Amino acid sequence: MRYSLFLFALCLTWACQTEKAKVTPSGYTYIHHIQTNGQKPLVGEEAVFVVDIRNDSTIVNSTRDQGKPARVLIPEGDQPARSISPIVEALMLMSVGDSLTVMQSVDSFPRKPPGFETSKFVHYDIVLESITSKEEIEKERAAQLAKMETSKLREGEVGQQTQDILTKYKANTLADLKSTESGLKYYVIEEGTGKQVVNGSMANVHYYGVTTDGNMFDNSFKAGRAYPVPVGQGRVIRGWDEGLQLFKGGTKAILFIPGALGYGAAGSPPNIGPNAELVFYVELEEVN
Repeated sequence: MRYSLFLFALCLTWACQTEKAKVTPSGYTYIHHIQTNGQKPLVGEEAVFVVDIRNDSTIVNSTRDQGKPARVLIPEGDQPARSISPIVEALMLMSVGDSLTVMQSVDSFPRKPPGFETSKFVHYDIVLESITSKEEIEKERAAQLAKMETSKLREGEVGQQTQDILTKYKANTLADLKSTESGLKYYVIEEGTGKQVVNGSMANVHYYGVTTDGNMFDNSFKAGRAYPVPVGQGRVIRGWDEGLQLFKGGTKAILFIPGALGYGAAGSPPNIGPNAELVFYVELEEVN
């Protein structure tokens, strides 16, 4: 229902304006539904957009489900034919506020994408929301690099904090330790005030994972980047899918995950043994 009116409008426009269909330089058929004739994204600039990917009438995938628009850098204009994706080529024809549908033959894929087994075309329904200039991109990159360096510097601090809390946990002296019916235990270091994580949320999570003997097996701080998690989709261990939904954005906490909610009897060699209990410091940077 979320997209029914949008999709209906696009389908109606397509039906009414079939004679206005055009072809991109690489041969993709497209129709401009809304065309403002404003400034188009230039080489080196970034297009910020939303796109619904559909077969004839059903949306199969959408950036709207991710809670934020997609971004793509406009490449040099001397790319060989068919080396530019239909989405990027369409964006190069659009101005901010434009909507456009571009079609790609299913036969052009090495194998038919899931959901398009009986379709002839993949339809990309695109709305260009904004254009980020080269100067703005450089500022964002500089800010991101500074943020990454700050995160890297925190690795030792977070590691020590995790070890200290683990010591209290093993000594049964950790106050305010909570548990769920599944056997998951958690300790909140700092309560966040952001958006509540729910099934289907996209959460950016910094983490520091150790086994109960204190050995660190993985963490996000060394790379300086939080890890994007589609919560409740089975993309991570069950302890994360359940545990993250206990928190809001901005929360810092420790998850004590029993083997049944972690890697089970198989473990994750060589660092995680069979039925190993795992200890994760988690920090929810952003929730969408």
